Amino acid sequence: MKKLDGNLAKPAVSATTEAKDNKTVLKTDDTTPHHRSAESSEQMVGVNVVAEETTERKRTEADLKKARDDLEIKVRERTAQLEDTVKALENEMQARKALENQLRQWSRVFMDAADPIIIENLSGTIIDMNREAEREYGWRRGELIGKSIRSLIPSEQYSWADRLRERCRRGEEARNWEGLRLDQRGRILSVLLTAFPLLDESGKIISLATIAKDITRRKQVERELDISRQYLQKLSRNSIEALENDRRTTAKELHDSIGASLAAIKFRLEGIVDEIARTPQKAAASLSETITYLQEAITETKQISAKLRPTILDDLGLLSTITWYLRQFTEQFGNIKLTQHIEVREEDISDTLKIVIYRVLQESLHNAAKHSDAAEIRIGLKSDSDRFVLEVADNGCGFDVQKTLSRLDPLSGYGLASIRERAEIVGGSLAIDSSPGEGTSIKMILPQAPYVSKIILDEGSQT
Repeated sequence: MKKLDGNLAKPAVSATTEAKDNKTVLKTDDTTPHHRSAESSEQMVGVNVVAEETTERKRTEADLKKARDDLEIKVRERTAQLEDTVKALENEMQARKALENQLRQWSRVFMDAADPIIIENLSGTIIDMNREAEREYGWRRGELIGKSIRSLIPSEQYSWADRLRERCRRGEEARNWEGLRLDQRGRILSVLLTAFPLLDESGKIISLATIAKDITRRKQVERELDISRQYLQKLSRNSIEALENDRRTTAKELHDSIGASLAAIKFRLEGIVDEIARTPQKAAASLSETITYLQEAITETKQISAKLRPTILDDLGLLSTITWYLRQFTEQFGNIKLTQHIEVREEDISDTLKIVIYRVLQESLHNAAKHSDAAEIRIGLKSDSDRFVLEVADNGCGFDVQKTLSRLDPLSGYGLASIRERAEIVGGSLAIDSSPGEGTSIKMILPQAPYVSKIILDEGSQT
């Protein structure tokens, strides 16, 4: 574009612009009546060019502004999308961390559970186990994983275990089933089983878990309680029978001895009454003889009473009763020498233990006199720490203890079984040491504080 001379006179032309069809049109208004000169034409061209450039610039600026606005909108949208994506990723990472933490916790629960847990696949192969299973069964993880579950099951329970696995394969759970487990040493354990299926992401059963609570000790205690219950029932039954036998024996003694003596005395007195008037001297002699019969009846009554329970035990205590009984024994069995060592104080012995000690001593001496053919019997009673020890030993013929005590019914009869029961009832124990030709020693140990406060132990006497 030519540069216009500034000295040229400006034509009397005015120019305006108007928009038309989105284009800027230059309109001029010639105020002179003359035709445009060449210079005016040239000037108009310059104005048109400037106007077009201005219009183009404005249009470009508008396009740029619109593009910038569109870009800002897209940037904001994209930024929002990125922010949402980042937030979603953060949430996913947090969820993943929480899941991983939960998995670690569950893994710890599995590994540190107090009961053995075994996980096996559907074919019965062990694929995992916890530490308690290692400890309980004696296998390391590396040794047991990959083996059949039958490695832990006694052969007689294979079919039972198969039924349990089949139940879990059907999606069912089994709770509190009593079964058996086999450890590495071959020891059989009683267990309480809980088994349930494990699923994958799609809900398909892929394995099963078994929790085995060891109840071996509980089952043993149950068996012992059952044996004790049977023992106590039998003991109660035999105690009643013993009481009835003693009553029968006492009744027979009363009838045969006291009853017969009293009947004889009655007849003698009736005869004496008739003789008094006729022969007073003969009646006096008969009366004297009758008094002798009466004294014998009184003595027999005292003996029967002493067998049931010596009153001296309640009146004077255990030590005096032992002295009295040993004197009576010596009078009855003069051919047997008695040696005694009593080293206890009366006040240290409870009333419950007094009758136990007396009855065991009575029965032991009776058995020795009746069966051992002994020439000497040694008796010892002492206090040892928190217990009492009674020992009765003889130099007789002895006997086979195992053969004598290994009966099917350990409670049958009285004798040794009777005195052992008495000791056990108050928390004590009784040991018998004997062999043929070697004599016999019976040793009873009783706690100074028996765990029964009062029990009828004086029912029944020697046979």
